[in-house]
Amino acid sequence: MTDPRKAKKTFFSQWGPPTLLCGMFVLFGVFAFIIASLKPGFSGIFDLFQHGAGYAFLAPIILGIVFWLFFFWQVRFEETYATIYYCTFFPVRIDYAEANRLAYFYKKYKKQEVPAAIHFYLRSGKTKSWNINLFSPQTALNIKNELEKRVAFPEKKRTIPDVELWANNVLRSSDAVKIIRVAAALITFSLGVWEMTGQLMWDKRIKTWDKVDGIILKNTTKRISDGKRSKVVADVEYKYTCKGKLYYGTKIVYDSDSFPDLKPGTKRQVIVDPENPQECAIMFWYRGYWRLIRWVKCLFLYLVSLGFAILFFRTVFQKKVNIPQTLKNYINTIPAERFYAALDIEQPAVALNNIELRQKMEYQNSRYGIIRQDVSKFTYIVWGVLMFLAVATSVFSPVCWITVIIIGFVVYSLYTPRMTVFDFQEKKFFCCKHFSPEKAEKMKALSFDKVDHLCCNTLFRGNKGQFIGVFAVTHDGYKLPLFKVTRKRLDLLFELLPELAEKMGHLPITY
Repeated sequence: MTDPRKAKKTFFSQWGPPTLLCGMFVLFGVFAFIIASLKPGFSGIFDLFQHGAGYAFLAPIILGIVFWLFFFWQVRFEETYATIYYCTFFPVRIDYAEANRLAYFYKKYKKQEVPAAIHFYLRSGKTKSWNINLFSPQTALNIKNELEKRVAFPEKKRTIPDVELWANNVLRSSDAVKIIRVAAALITFSLGVWEMTGQLMWDKRIKTWDKVDGIILKNTTKRISDGKRSKVVADVEYKYTCKGKLYYGTKIVYDSDSFPDLKPGTKRQVIVDPENPQECAIMFWYRGYWRLIRWVKCLFLYLVSLGFAILFFRTVFQKKVNIPQTLKNYINTIPAERFYAALDIEQPAVALNNIELRQKMEYQNSRYGIIRQDVSKFTYIVWGVLMFLAVATSVFSPVCWITVIIIGFVVYSLYTPRMTVFDFQEKKFFCCKHFSPEKAEKMKALSFDKVDHLCCNTLFRGNKGQFIGVFAVTHDGYKLPLFKVTRKRLDLLFELLPELAEKMGHLPITY
Protein backbone atom coordinates (compact mmCIF):
# COMPACT_ATOMS: atom_id res chain seq x y z
CA MET A 1 0.00 0.00 0.00
CA THR A 2 1.34 3.45 -0.92
CA ASP A 3 2.49 5.62 1.97
CA PRO A 4 0.24 8.74 1.95
CA ARG A 5 3.20 10.82 3.10
CA LYS A 6 4.99 9.99 -0.15
CA ALA A 7 2.06 10.94 -2.39
CA LYS A 8 2.38 14.04 -4.52
CA LYS A 9 0.27 16.98 -3.36
CA THR A 10 -0.20 20.54 -4.58
CA PHE A 11 -1.64 23.49 -2.66
CA PHE A 12 -2.70 26.71 -4.39
CA SER A 13 -2.88 30.23 -3.00
CA GLN A 14 -6.03 32.35 -2.79
CA TRP A 15 -6.13 32.87 -6.53
CA GLY A 16 -9.95 33.20 -6.82
CA PRO A 17 -10.57 36.89 -5.87
CA PRO A 18 -7.28 38.13 -7.40
CA THR A 19 -8.08 36.30 -10.64
CA LEU A 20 -11.49 38.01 -10.76
CA LEU A 21 -9.87 41.39 -10.19
CA CYS A 22 -7.18 40.74 -12.79
CA GLY A 23 -9.80 39.58 -15.28
CA MET A 24 -11.62 42.89 -14.81
CA PHE A 25 -8.38 44.73 -15.60
CA VAL A 26 -7.84 42.71 -18.76
CA LEU A 27 -11.44 43.13 -19.92
CA PHE A 28 -11.27 46.87 -19.27
CA GLY A 29 -8.15 47.11 -21.44
CA VAL A 30 -9.73 45.08 -24.26
CA PHE A 31 -12.98 47.12 -24.25
CA ALA A 32 -10.95 50.34 -24.16
CA PHE A 33 -9.06 49.12 -27.21
CA ILE A 34 -12.26 48.41 -29.12
CA ILE A 35 -14.03 51.64 -28.17
CA ALA A 36 -10.96 53.80 -28.91
CA SER A 37 -10.40 52.16 -32.30
CA LEU A 38 -14.00 53.04 -33.32
CA LYS A 39 -13.55 56.74 -32.59
CA PRO A 40 -13.30 59.16 -35.52
CA GLY A 41 -9.74 59.71 -36.62
CA PHE A 42 -8.62 56.12 -36.08
CA SER A 43 -8.89 53.47 -38.75
CA GLY A 44 -8.37 50.54 -36.39
CA ILE A 45 -6.30 49.09 -33.60
CA PHE A 46 -3.10 49.26 -35.60
CA ASP A 47 -3.69 52.95 -36.19
CA LEU A 48 -3.85 53.41 -32.42
CA PHE A 49 -0.34 52.01 -32.04
CA GLN A 50 0.89 54.04 -34.99
CA HIS A 51 -0.10 57.23 -33.18
CA GLY A 52 1.09 56.03 -29.78
CA ALA A 53 -2.32 55.96 -28.09
CA GLY A 54 -2.61 52.19 -28.15
CA TYR A 55 0.25 51.66 -25.72
CA ALA A 56 -1.71 53.40 -22.96
CA PHE A 57 -4.47 50.79 -23.23
CA LEU A 58 -1.94 48.01 -22.77
CA ALA A 59 -1.34 49.17 -19.17
CA PRO A 60 -4.45 47.57 -17.57
CA ILE A 61 -3.91 44.34 -19.50
CA ILE A 62 -0.26 44.07 -18.44
CA LEU A 63 -1.18 45.12 -14.90
CA GLY A 64 -3.84 42.42 -14.72
CA ILE A 65 -1.42 39.73 -15.88
CA VAL A 66 1.27 40.89 -13.44
CA PHE A 67 -1.22 40.91 -10.55
CA TRP A 68 -2.34 37.42 -11.45
CA LEU A 69 1.26 36.19 -11.52
CA PHE A 70 1.89 37.86 -8.17
CA PHE A 71 -1.08 36.23 -6.43
CA PHE A 72 -0.80 32.81 -8.05
CA TRP A 73 1.43 30.79 -5.72
CA GLN A 74 1.58 27.05 -5.25
CA VAL A 75 3.34 24.54 -3.02
CA ARG A 76 4.23 21.22 -4.59
CA PHE A 77 5.11 18.21 -2.40
CA GLU A 78 7.16 15.50 -4.10
CA GLU A 79 8.52 12.26 -2.67
CA THR A 80 11.91 13.64 -1.56
CA TYR A 81 11.48 17.41 -1.76
CA ALA A 82 8.94 20.22 -1.67
CA THR A 83 8.87 23.42 -3.72
CA ILE A 84 7.01 26.69 -3.45
CA TYR A 85 6.51 28.65 -6.66
CA TYR A 86 6.20 32.43 -6.39
CA CYS A 87 4.62 34.08 -9.46
CA THR A 88 4.88 30.61 -11.08
CA PHE A 89 8.58 31.08 -11.90
CA PHE A 90 10.49 31.84 -8.66
CA PRO A 91 10.78 28.39 -7.02
CA VAL A 92 12.25 27.75 -3.56
CA ARG A 93 13.05 24.06 -3.18
CA ILE A 94 13.56 22.22 0.10
CA ASP A 95 15.05 18.71 0.26
CA TYR A 96 13.59 16.86 3.24
CA ALA A 97 16.92 15.22 4.08
CA GLU A 98 18.68 18.59 4.28
CA ALA A 99 16.28 20.19 6.77
CA ASN A 100 17.65 20.38 10.31
CA ARG A 101 14.91 22.46 11.92
CA LEU A 102 11.61 24.19 11.13
CA ALA A 103 10.55 27.55 12.52
CA TYR A 104 7.23 29.33 11.99
CA PHE A 105 6.52 33.05 11.75
CA TYR A 106 3.07 34.06 13.01
CA LYS A 107 1.45 37.44 12.41
CA LYS A 108 -2.26 36.68 12.01
CA TYR A 109 -3.41 37.68 15.47
CA LYS A 110 -6.99 36.45 15.01
CA LYS A 111 -5.69 32.97 14.15
CA GLN A 112 -2.42 32.69 15.98
CA GLU A 113 -1.97 29.03 15.11
CA VAL A 114 -1.77 29.84 11.38
CA PRO A 115 1.80 30.51 10.18
CA ALA A 116 2.51 33.34 7.76
CA ALA A 117 6.02 32.11 6.90
CA ILE A 118 8.12 28.97 7.37
CA HIS A 119 11.87 29.09 7.94
CA PHE A 120 14.03 26.06 7.15
CA TYR A 121 17.37 25.67 8.92
CA LEU A 122 19.52 23.38 6.79
CA ARG A 123 22.41 21.15 7.82
CA SER A 124 24.79 23.28 5.73
CA GLY A 125 24.10 26.27 7.97
CA LYS A 126 22.01 28.04 5.32
CA THR A 127 18.46 29.23 5.82
CA LYS A 128 15.56 29.19 3.36
CA SER A 129 12.09 30.64 3.82
CA TRP A 130 8.59 30.18 2.46
CA ASN A 131 6.15 33.06 2.62
CA ILE A 132 2.67 31.48 2.76
CA ASN A 133 0.79 34.63 3.74
CA LEU A 134 -1.37 34.56 0.58
CA PHE A 135 -2.69 31.08 1.29
CA SER A 136 -5.97 30.66 3.12
CA PRO A 137 -5.68 29.85 6.87
CA GLN A 138 -6.79 26.24 6.38
CA THR A 139 -4.41 25.76 3.44
CA ALA A 140 -1.52 27.22 5.46
CA LEU A 141 -2.25 24.78 8.27
CA ASN A 142 -2.39 21.91 5.78
CA ILE A 143 1.02 22.94 4.39
CA LYS A 144 2.44 23.04 7.92
CA ASN A 145 1.05 19.60 8.77
CA GLU A 146 2.25 18.13 5.51
CA LEU A 147 5.77 19.41 6.12
CA GLU A 148 5.89 18.00 9.64
CA LYS A 149 4.82 14.60 8.27
CA ARG A 150 7.47 14.49 5.56
CA VAL A 151 10.49 16.11 7.24
CA ALA A 152 12.26 13.70 9.62
CA PHE A 153 14.79 15.51 11.78
CA PRO A 154 18.02 13.70 12.64
CA GLU A 155 18.21 12.18 16.09
CA LYS A 156 21.87 13.02 16.52
CA LYS A 157 22.89 15.85 18.78
CA ARG A 158 22.26 19.24 17.23
CA THR A 159 25.09 21.70 16.83
CA ILE A 160 25.09 25.46 16.53
CA PRO A 161 25.13 26.56 12.86
CA ASP A 162 28.36 28.06 11.60
CA VAL A 163 28.04 31.83 12.06
CA GLU A 164 30.29 32.45 9.05
CA LEU A 165 28.04 30.39 6.76
CA TRP A 166 25.01 32.20 8.17
CA ALA A 167 26.48 35.66 7.56
CA ASN A 168 27.53 34.86 4.01
CA ASN A 169 24.15 33.30 3.22
CA VAL A 170 21.73 35.88 4.63
CA LEU A 171 23.58 38.86 3.18
CA ARG A 172 23.79 37.32 -0.27
CA SER A 173 21.11 38.57 -2.64
CA SER A 174 18.38 36.10 -3.47
CA ASP A 175 18.04 34.45 -6.87
CA ALA A 176 14.91 36.51 -7.54
CA VAL A 177 16.88 39.76 -7.08
CA LYS A 178 19.60 38.50 -9.42
CA ILE A 179 17.05 37.52 -12.08
CA ILE A 180 15.28 40.89 -11.85
CA ARG A 181 18.54 42.84 -12.15
CA VAL A 182 19.91 40.88 -15.08
CA ALA A 183 16.52 41.02 -16.81
CA ALA A 184 16.32 44.79 -16.30
CA ALA A 185 19.85 45.15 -17.68
CA LEU A 186 19.02 43.09 -20.78
CA ILE A 187 15.68 44.84 -21.38
CA THR A 188 17.08 48.38 -21.10
CA PHE A 189 20.07 47.42 -23.24
CA SER A 190 17.75 45.94 -25.88
CA LEU A 191 15.61 49.10 -25.85
CA GLY A 192 18.76 51.17 -26.33
CA VAL A 193 19.80 49.00 -29.29
CA TRP A 194 16.26 49.27 -30.70
CA GLU A 195 16.30 53.06 -30.49
CA MET A 196 19.79 53.27 -31.96
CA THR A 197 18.94 50.88 -34.78
CA GLY A 198 15.84 52.91 -35.65
CA GLN A 199 17.87 56.11 -35.71
CA LEU A 200 20.62 54.58 -37.88
CA MET A 201 18.05 53.16 -40.29
CA TRP A 202 16.43 56.57 -40.75
CA ASP A 203 19.82 58.20 -41.22
CA LYS A 204 20.64 55.61 -43.84
CA ARG A 205 17.33 56.13 -45.59
CA ILE A 206 17.82 59.86 -45.74
CA LYS A 207 21.32 59.48 -47.20
CA THR A 208 20.88 56.51 -49.52
CA TRP A 209 17.23 56.55 -50.64
CA ASP A 210 16.32 58.30 -53.85
CA LYS A 211 14.67 61.69 -53.62
CA VAL A 212 11.87 62.35 -56.10
CA ASP A 213 9.19 65.00 -56.47
CA GLY A 214 5.76 64.14 -55.17
CA ILE A 215 2.37 65.86 -55.35
CA ILE A 216 0.04 66.15 -52.36
CA LEU A 217 -3.38 64.68 -53.14
CA LYS A 218 -4.98 64.93 -49.70
CA ASN A 219 -3.90 66.64 -46.50
CA THR A 220 -6.25 66.78 -43.53
CA THR A 221 -5.20 67.33 -39.94
CA LYS A 222 -6.98 67.70 -36.64
CA ARG A 223 -6.07 67.72 -32.96
CA ILE A 224 -7.40 64.87 -30.83
CA SER A 225 -7.61 65.45 -27.09
CA ASP A 226 -7.24 62.61 -24.60
CA GLY A 227 -7.73 64.12 -21.16
CA LYS A 228 -4.94 66.63 -20.56
CA ARG A 229 -2.94 65.53 -23.60
CA SER A 230 -3.63 66.36 -27.21
CA LYS A 231 -2.03 65.19 -30.40
CA VAL A 232 -2.15 66.20 -34.05
CA VAL A 233 -3.24 63.44 -36.41
CA ALA A 234 -2.47 63.85 -40.09
CA ASP A 235 -4.12 62.00 -42.99
CA VAL A 236 -1.91 62.59 -46.01
CA GLU A 237 -1.94 61.00 -49.44
CA TYR A 238 0.47 61.81 -52.21
CA LYS A 239 1.71 60.47 -55.56
CA TYR A 240 5.18 60.28 -57.06
CA THR A 241 6.94 58.84 -60.07
CA CYS A 242 9.95 56.56 -59.73
CA LYS A 243 11.72 54.84 -62.62
CA GLY A 244 8.90 55.75 -64.94
CA LYS A 245 6.12 54.28 -62.79
CA LEU A 246 3.44 56.08 -60.79
CA TYR A 247 3.11 55.23 -57.08
CA TYR A 248 0.92 56.41 -54.22
CA GLY A 249 2.01 56.79 -50.60
CA THR A 250 0.63 57.80 -47.20
CA LYS A 251 3.65 57.52 -44.89
CA ILE A 252 4.99 60.73 -43.35
CA VAL A 253 7.62 61.54 -40.75
CA TYR A 254 7.49 64.73 -38.71
CA ASP A 255 8.47 65.89 -35.22
CA SER A 256 6.39 68.98 -34.59
CA ASP A 257 3.08 69.68 -32.88
CA SER A 258 1.93 71.62 -35.94
CA PHE A 259 1.58 70.12 -39.38
CA PRO A 260 1.99 72.19 -42.57
CA ASP A 261 -1.21 73.28 -44.22
CA LEU A 262 -0.31 71.98 -47.66
CA LYS A 263 -3.05 72.30 -50.24
CA PRO A 264 -3.70 69.47 -52.70
CA GLY A 265 -1.48 69.93 -55.73
CA THR A 266 1.50 71.18 -53.70
CA LYS A 267 4.82 69.58 -54.64
CA ARG A 268 6.84 67.91 -51.87
CA GLN A 269 10.02 65.88 -51.93
CA VAL A 270 9.59 62.14 -51.28
CA ILE A 271 12.34 59.72 -50.23
CA VAL A 272 11.98 56.36 -51.97
CA ASP A 273 13.69 53.02 -51.44
CA PRO A 274 15.43 52.33 -54.77
CA GLU A 275 15.10 48.57 -54.33
CA ASN A 276 11.42 48.79 -53.38
CA PRO A 277 9.84 51.96 -54.83
CA GLN A 278 6.59 51.34 -52.95
CA GLU A 279 8.47 52.03 -49.67
CA CYS A 280 8.45 55.80 -49.31
CA ALA A 281 7.97 58.69 -46.91
CA ILE A 282 7.65 62.47 -46.84
CA MET A 283 9.90 64.17 -44.28
CA PHE A 284 8.59 67.24 -42.41
CA TRP A 285 10.78 69.17 -39.96
CA TYR A 286 13.28 66.35 -39.55
CA ARG A 287 15.75 68.56 -37.74
CA GLY A 288 18.92 67.87 -35.77
CA TYR A 289 17.39 68.34 -32.33
CA TRP A 290 15.06 65.40 -32.89
CA ARG A 291 18.03 63.20 -33.73
CA LEU A 292 19.85 64.50 -30.65
CA ILE A 293 16.89 63.55 -28.45
CA ARG A 294 16.93 60.01 -29.79
CA TRP A 295 20.68 59.64 -29.25
CA VAL A 296 20.37 61.00 -25.72
CA LYS A 297 17.57 58.52 -25.11
CA CYS A 298 19.80 55.69 -26.34
CA LEU A 299 22.63 56.86 -24.08
CA PHE A 300 20.28 57.03 -21.10
CA LEU A 301 19.05 53.48 -21.71
CA TYR A 302 22.62 52.24 -22.00
CA LEU A 303 23.58 53.93 -18.72
CA VAL A 304 20.56 52.39 -16.96
CA SER A 305 21.50 49.00 -18.39
CA LEU A 306 25.09 49.47 -17.19
CA GLY A 307 23.82 50.36 -13.71
CA PHE A 308 21.69 47.20 -13.47
CA ALA A 309 24.59 45.13 -14.82
CA ILE A 310 26.92 46.54 -12.14
CA LEU A 311 24.34 45.73 -9.44
CA PHE A 312 24.00 42.20 -10.82
CA PHE A 313 27.74 41.53 -10.84
CA ARG A 314 28.05 42.99 -7.36
CA THR A 315 25.52 40.43 -6.11
CA VAL A 316 27.32 37.60 -7.91
CA PHE A 317 30.85 38.50 -6.81
CA GLN A 318 30.18 39.66 -3.27
CA LYS A 319 33.15 39.43 -0.95
CA LYS A 320 33.14 36.72 1.66
CA VAL A 321 32.34 37.84 5.20
CA ASN A 322 35.13 37.15 7.70
CA ILE A 323 34.09 36.48 11.29
CA PRO A 324 36.60 37.48 13.99
CA GLN A 325 37.89 34.69 16.18
CA THR A 326 36.62 36.43 19.34
CA LEU A 327 33.00 36.02 18.19
CA LYS A 328 33.56 32.39 17.19
CA ASN A 329 35.12 31.64 20.57
CA TYR A 330 32.22 33.27 22.40
CA ILE A 331 29.60 31.31 20.41
CA ASN A 332 31.46 28.09 21.17
CA THR A 333 30.95 28.73 24.89
CA ILE A 334 27.16 28.55 24.43
CA PRO A 335 25.66 25.03 24.72
CA ALA A 336 23.68 23.93 21.67
CA GLU A 337 20.64 23.20 23.85
CA ARG A 338 20.70 26.77 25.16
CA PHE A 339 21.02 28.14 21.62
CA TYR A 340 17.97 26.24 20.30
CA ALA A 341 15.97 26.94 23.45
CA ALA A 342 16.54 30.64 22.81
CA LEU A 343 15.40 30.25 19.20
CA ASP A 344 12.21 28.48 20.26
CA ILE A 345 10.96 31.34 22.45
CA GLU A 346 11.50 34.11 19.89
CA GLN A 347 8.38 35.89 18.65
CA PRO A 348 8.05 38.03 15.51
CA ALA A 349 10.08 41.21 15.71
CA VAL A 350 8.50 44.63 16.06
CA ALA A 351 9.42 47.49 13.73
CA LEU A 352 13.09 48.35 14.12
CA ASN A 353 14.13 51.85 15.18
CA ASN A 354 16.36 53.96 12.97
CA ILE A 355 19.53 53.64 15.06
CA GLU A 356 22.33 52.42 12.82
CA LEU A 357 25.76 51.27 13.99
CA ARG A 358 28.27 53.33 11.99
CA GLN A 359 31.07 53.70 14.50
CA LYS A 360 32.31 51.90 17.58
CA MET A 361 30.24 52.08 20.74
CA GLU A 362 31.42 55.07 22.73
CA TYR A 363 31.76 55.05 26.50
CA GLN A 364 30.89 57.82 28.93
CA ASN A 365 32.14 57.93 32.52
CA SER A 366 33.27 54.30 32.15
CA ARG A 367 29.67 53.38 32.89
CA TYR A 368 27.50 54.09 29.89
CA GLY A 369 27.90 52.54 26.47
CA ILE A 370 26.24 54.60 23.73
CA ILE A 371 25.36 53.73 20.12
CA ARG A 372 24.35 56.90 18.34
CA GLN A 373 22.48 57.37 15.12
CA ASP A 374 25.01 59.08 12.88
CA VAL A 375 23.62 61.02 9.92
CA SER A 376 26.00 62.61 7.39
CA LYS A 377 26.00 66.35 6.71
CA PHE A 378 25.21 65.65 3.06
CA THR A 379 21.91 64.08 4.16
CA TYR A 380 21.03 67.22 6.09
CA ILE A 381 21.79 69.37 3.03
CA VAL A 382 19.66 67.21 0.70
CA TRP A 383 16.65 67.20 3.00
CA GLY A 384 17.08 70.91 3.70
CA VAL A 385 16.98 71.68 -0.03
CA LEU A 386 13.90 69.48 -0.46
CA MET A 387 12.26 71.26 2.46
CA PHE A 388 12.97 74.66 0.89
CA LEU A 389 11.61 73.57 -2.51
CA ALA A 390 8.49 72.07 -0.92
CA VAL A 391 7.79 75.29 1.01
CA ALA A 392 8.34 77.40 -2.12
CA THR A 393 6.03 75.17 -4.17
CA SER A 394 3.34 75.15 -1.49
CA VAL A 395 2.82 78.90 -2.03
CA PHE A 396 1.36 78.11 -5.45
CA SER A 397 -0.14 74.70 -4.69
CA PRO A 398 -1.82 74.14 -1.30
CA VAL A 399 -1.70 70.38 -1.82
CA CYS A 400 2.08 70.54 -1.44
CA TRP A 401 1.67 71.34 2.26
CA ILE A 402 1.32 67.59 2.78
CA THR A 403 4.78 67.19 1.24
CA VAL A 404 6.07 69.98 3.49
CA ILE A 405 4.75 68.19 6.57
CA ILE A 406 6.29 64.85 5.52
CA ILE A 407 9.69 66.36 4.71
CA GLY A 408 9.57 68.44 7.87
CA PHE A 409 8.94 65.33 9.94
CA VAL A 410 11.91 63.58 8.29
CA VAL A 411 14.19 66.60 8.85
CA TYR A 412 13.08 66.78 12.49
CA SER A 413 13.83 63.07 12.92
CA LEU A 414 17.28 63.57 11.43
CA TYR A 415 18.12 66.53 13.63
CA THR A 416 16.93 64.67 16.73
CA PRO A 417 18.52 61.25 16.23
CA ARG A 418 17.89 58.43 18.66
CA MET A 419 20.45 56.42 20.56
CA THR A 420 20.68 53.20 22.53
CA VAL A 421 22.34 53.58 25.93
CA PHE A 422 23.63 50.67 28.06
CA ASP A 423 24.11 51.31 31.77
CA PHE A 424 26.61 48.59 32.70
CA GLN A 425 26.69 49.65 36.34
CA GLU A 426 22.94 49.46 36.97
CA LYS A 427 22.66 46.65 34.38
CA LYS A 428 19.93 48.14 32.22
CA PHE A 429 19.49 49.77 28.80
CA PHE A 430 17.12 52.28 27.25
CA CYS A 431 16.50 54.12 23.95
CA CYS A 432 16.19 57.90 23.90
CA LYS A 433 16.69 61.02 21.75
CA HIS A 434 18.68 63.02 24.30
CA PHE A 435 20.87 61.53 26.99
CA SER A 436 22.54 62.99 30.04
CA PRO A 437 23.81 60.99 33.04
CA GLU A 438 21.86 63.28 35.41
CA LYS A 439 18.52 62.26 33.87
CA ALA A 440 19.36 58.59 33.30
CA GLU A 441 17.64 57.47 36.51
CA LYS A 442 14.31 58.95 35.38
CA MET A 443 14.33 57.34 31.93
CA LYS A 444 12.32 54.21 31.17
CA ALA A 445 14.73 51.29 30.98
CA LEU A 446 14.82 47.50 30.78
CA SER A 447 16.95 45.47 33.15
CA PHE A 448 19.51 43.00 31.84
CA ASP A 449 17.88 40.37 34.05
CA LYS A 450 14.76 40.42 31.86
CA VAL A 451 16.77 39.75 28.69
CA ASP A 452 17.07 36.09 27.71
CA HIS A 453 19.46 36.49 24.78
CA LEU A 454 20.56 38.69 21.88
CA CYS A 455 19.20 38.01 18.41
CA CYS A 456 20.53 38.95 14.95
CA ASN A 457 18.01 38.95 12.10
CA THR A 458 18.09 40.20 8.53
CA LEU A 459 15.60 42.98 7.91
CA PHE A 460 14.12 41.75 4.66
CA ARG A 461 11.42 39.32 3.57
CA GLY A 462 12.73 35.91 2.69
CA ASN A 463 15.53 36.10 5.26
CA LYS A 464 17.77 38.01 2.85
CA GLY A 465 18.91 41.58 2.90
CA GLN A 466 21.65 44.16 3.34
CA PHE A 467 20.72 45.06 6.93
CA ILE A 468 21.09 43.02 10.10
CA GLY A 469 19.00 44.04 13.10
CA VAL A 470 20.14 43.32 16.63
CA PHE A 471 17.39 42.66 19.20
CA ALA A 472 17.26 42.04 22.91
CA VAL A 473 14.85 39.12 23.44
CA THR A 474 13.01 39.00 26.75
CA HIS A 475 12.16 35.78 28.61
CA ASP A 476 8.66 35.76 27.05
CA GLY A 477 10.13 35.98 23.53
CA TYR A 478 9.42 39.67 22.84
CA LYS A 479 12.08 41.30 20.65
CA LEU A 480 13.23 44.81 21.58
CA PRO A 481 15.19 46.56 18.81
CA LEU A 482 18.65 47.81 19.76
CA PHE A 483 20.23 48.91 16.47
CA LYS A 484 20.87 47.84 12.89
CA VAL A 485 24.01 47.56 10.77
CA THR A 486 24.76 47.39 7.05
CA ARG A 487 26.96 44.88 5.29
CA LYS A 488 29.73 47.48 4.97
CA ARG A 489 30.06 47.77 8.75
CA LEU A 490 29.73 44.14 9.77
CA ASP A 491 33.19 44.27 11.32
CA LEU A 492 31.85 46.74 13.91
CA LEU A 493 28.95 44.40 14.73
CA PHE A 494 31.08 41.26 15.05
CA GLU A 495 33.57 43.12 17.22
CA LEU A 496 30.83 44.49 19.48
CA LEU A 497 28.62 41.38 19.88
CA PRO A 498 30.81 39.25 22.20
CA GLU A 499 31.69 42.25 24.36
CA LEU A 500 28.06 43.36 24.65
CA ALA A 501 26.71 39.85 25.32
CA GLU A 502 29.36 39.27 28.01
CA LYS A 503 28.65 42.53 29.81
CA MET A 504 24.90 41.88 29.76
CA GLY A 505 25.36 38.61 31.64
CA HIS A 506 27.02 36.17 29.22
CA LEU A 507 23.90 36.02 27.04
CA PRO A 508 23.52 33.60 24.10
CA ILE A 509 23.56 35.06 20.59
CA THR A 510 21.11 33.63 18.06
CA TYR A 511 21.07 34.15 14.31
